[in-house]
Amino acid sequence: MKAIEQNIEKEIAQAVMEEQPVPSPAPKRKKRLTESATAKVIAFLLMLVMTAVTAGGVLGAAFLYSAQVYTTSEQAFKQDLFDGIADRDGYILVNYIVWDDENRAAWLAEAERYCAERNIAFAAVEAKGQGEIWRSGPNTAADSPWQFSISYDWEDPQRPSMGAVENAYTVELVLDDAFPIDDDYALANWVADLAYALRYWIYAIIAMAALLVVVCFVFLLCAAGHHPGVEGVRPGWGTKIPLDLLTAAVGLGLFLGIQLVVKASFWSDVVAILGIVLGAAAVAGIVTGWCMSFALRIKLGGWWRNTIIYVALRWAWKVLRKLGGGLRAVGRGLAGLFRGVPLVGKTVLVFLGLCVLEGLGILFSMFAWSWGLLALLWIFEKILLLLVVLALALMCRKLLLGGRALAAGDLSYQVDTSRMVLDFKSHGEDLNHIAQGMAAAVDQRMRSERMKTELITNVSHDIKTPLTSIINYADLIGKEPPDSEKIPEYAAVLTRQSERLKRLIEDLVEASKASTGNLEVNLAPCQPGVLLTQAAGEYEQRLKDAGLDLVTRQPETAVTILADGRRLWRVFDNLMNNICKYAQRGTRVYLTLEERDGQAVISFKNTSRAPLDIPAEELLERFVRGDAARGGEGNGLGLSIARSLTELQKGTLELTVDGDLFKVVLRFAELS
Repeated sequence: MKAIEQNIEKEIAQAVMEEQPVPSPAPKRKKRLTESATAKVIAFLLMLVMTAVTAGGVLGAAFLYSAQVYTTSEQAFKQDLFDGIADRDGYILVNYIVWDDENRAAWLAEAERYCAERNIAFAAVEAKGQGEIWRSGPNTAADSPWQFSISYDWEDPQRPSMGAVENAYTVELVLDDAFPIDDDYALANWVADLAYALRYWIYAIIAMAALLVVVCFVFLLCAAGHHPGVEGVRPGWGTKIPLDLLTAAVGLGLFLGIQLVVKASFWSDVVAILGIVLGAAAVAGIVTGWCMSFALRIKLGGWWRNTIIYVALRWAWKVLRKLGGGLRAVGRGLAGLFRGVPLVGKTVLVFLGLCVLEGLGILFSMFAWSWGLLALLWIFEKILLLLVVLALALMCRKLLLGGRALAAGDLSYQVDTSRMVLDFKSHGEDLNHIAQGMAAAVDQRMRSERMKTELITNVSHDIKTPLTSIINYADLIGKEPPDSEKIPEYAAVLTRQSERLKRLIEDLVEASKASTGNLEVNLAPCQPGVLLTQAAGEYEQRLKDAGLDLVTRQPETAVTILADGRRLWRVFDNLMNNICKYAQRGTRVYLTLEERDGQAVISFKNTSRAPLDIPAEELLERFVRGDAARGGEGNGLGLSIARSLTELQKGTLELTVDGDLFKVVLRFAELS
C-alpha cells in the first residue's frame, strides 16, 4: 500500500514539473570589436608595420628628391650610379695589370676572373705612350649603352721621386646591359628601376600607410579599457602606475632609443636607414601604449589623482593651509593694528617687543642654566638690532638728501624708495611728488614767461615793420612836389602796408577772441566736402603759380558734421594759404576727407620748402613760422587761429612734422 502511494506522489510531482514553463536562456550579448583582444593585437602590429612603412617611404621620398629623380632621366640617373662603381672597378683592374713582379701572369688571370664575376662584358687598359696593354672579353659588346672611359694618374713605385704621371692609364669598360650577375651594377640597376617605378606611387603609399596608422591609433584609443563580456571600461594593470612616473619612464626610454639610433647611424647608411625605420616603429609602439593608458585614465575620470605630484602637492597644501590660516589671521590682525599706529607709537611698540624678547631669552637661559646660551642670544639680538638701525639710518639719509636737494632747487632729484618700508617709503614718495609738481609748475611758468616775451617781441616787430614803411613813405610824399610821378608809387606802398597792418590787427583780434572763447560760433549741420572742393577751386591758380600739384580725395557719400561753415572755411583758408607760402615747388599737395570710427577726418599734407627743425607743438603757437627768416607776408598766426577755431567747433587739430612732411589733420564728430 505504501509503495502504491509513493508511485502516485511521483507521478503527481512529475506532472506538475511538466506543466511549469521552462525558462528560456538569456540572449547572448553581441561582442564588440573594441572588446576583442585579437583585434587589438592585430591593430597594434599593423600600426607598427605601417609606421615603419611610412618612415621608410619618407626616407625614400627624401632620397628621390635629393637624387634629383624628378628632374633627371632614368638613363642619366643610372649613368651617375654606374660611374662610381666603374671608377672603382677600373682602379682595381689597373692595380692588377701594372703589378710588375714574378707573378704577373697570376695577376692578369685574377683580372680576368674579376671581370668574369661581374657584369663587365668588355674591359681594356691603355698605358700612356704604349697603347693597349690588356683586354678582356670581345669588343662585340660595344653596342651596350653603358660604356665608360676612366683615366688614372699613377706613380711608379720604383721611382717615386718622379711623381705621379698624369693620365698614365686609361680603362675602357663596357657593361652587359642584361646584368645577369648579382653584383653592384645589378643592384644599382634594380635600385634605379625601383626608384623610377615608385617615384610617384611612393606618395600614395605614404598617405595610405599614414592613414592606416591614424586609424589603428584611434581604434586602440577607443578600445583601451574594454574587455570581453564587460560593460563599460575596466582599469588595467597599467593604470596602477602613477602617470608622471610612467611618463618619465617612457620619456627616458625614448631618449635612450633615439641616442642608440643616432650612434648606430654612424656605422653605415644601411644601418642608419634600418635604425630610423625600426626606431620609428618602436617609438610609435611606446607612444601608443602611453596614449592608451592616458585615454583609459581619462575614461575612468580623475586621471590627475594617480600622480606623485598631485599627492605631494595635496599633502603640502593641507599642511600649508592649516599653518597659513592661523598665520594669516594673526598677521592681518597685527598688520591692521600696526598700520593704524603713528610712527612714534610704532617705535614704542618695537622697543617693547625687543624688551619682551630679551626677557624671554633671560628666562629661558635661567631655566636652562646656560650663561653661554644667554650670551649667544644677546649677541644675536644686538646684531639684528644693529642691522635694523643701519637700515633705518640709510632710509633717513635718503630722505635727508632728498629734502636738501629740493631746498637747493634741484627739482630733478628723485628719492630711491625701492628699498624703503612703512612710513619712510610713503614719505619718500611724497618728496618725489613734490619735486615733480614743483618742476611742472616751474616749467609752465617759464614757458608762459617765454611765450609772453616772444609774443610782445613778435607783435612789436610785425606792427613796427609796416608802420615804419607808412611813416617813411608818408614823409617822402610830403617832400615830393604835388605833380611828382613818384607820389602814386609811394601811395601804392602806403596802401599795401596799411592793408598789411590792418590784416595783422584783425588777425590779432580774431586770435585773441578765438583763444579766449569770445568768438561767436553758430554750429549747424555742414558738409566739409563742399568746403574742401571750394577751397581746391579757389586756390587752384595760386597752387599752379607756386608750382604745386593738387590731389584731392573724398568718399562717394556726403559726410555731415556739426560746425560753423564760416569759421570752418576760415580754417581751410588759413591752411591753404600756409601751403601756398611754405610748400616746396614741384611737389604734390594732398587734401583728403575720410570717415573713420564715426568721425570725419580731414587732412592737409604737403612737403615743406624750408627744413622743419621746430617741434609740431611750437609751430601752433602765435607768431611762429616754419622758417627761421622773418621775411615774407606771414605773421605766424594762421595755424594758431586754425586750431582755436577748430576747438571752438568741438573738433581737434593735430599737426605732424616728419622730416619735410607737413601734415595737419582735423577731426569732427560725424552726424548720423
